[in-house]
Amino acid sequence: MRQPKFFEIEALINRLATVPALIAHAIERWREMELHIPPIQGEWSVADVFAHMRAVDDLWIPRVYAIVIRDRPSLTAYDERRWAEVVGYAHADFHSSLTLYTLRRAELVRMLHHIGLNEWQRIGMHEEYGPISLFDIIKGWVEHEEEHYAQLAAICNR
Repeated sequence: MRQPKFFEIEALINRLATVPALIAHAIERWREMELHIPPIQGEWSVADVFAHMRAVDDLWIPRVYAIVIRDRPSLTAYDERRWAEVVGYAHADFHSSLTLYTLRRAELVRMLHHIGLNEWQRIGMHEEYGPISLFDIIKGWVEHEEEHYAQLAAICNR
């Protein structure tokens, strides 16, 4: 496994840190009820996209913490869409949900800034994908979020 470079880690953390502000900026002109209306019948609304992002956040943060504090922890596979349905994020007050997401993200980013370079090579054992490093989890998460942010921003810019 390749040791990630400091600048790669910093870039990932910065990308992860900026997502909440990007979302806040994208929706700043939208009223709450508009966020819940799909742009086209059968597509996700802004609230649906963000509900998925919140669900991923809920399920991936504990994985990150487990890898940092335990040796080779088991990482259970979850269905993020099912979790979003269970907790009802798509129907929650968008701005309150975004505030909580933003605060949790700030805590995560603060922790990631404090861990050592070697910690990024720590491994978790995902039940479907096998061994996965902290660096690879954060990298995949950032790419996933940026994809869904682009989806959310595209809806807001219609």
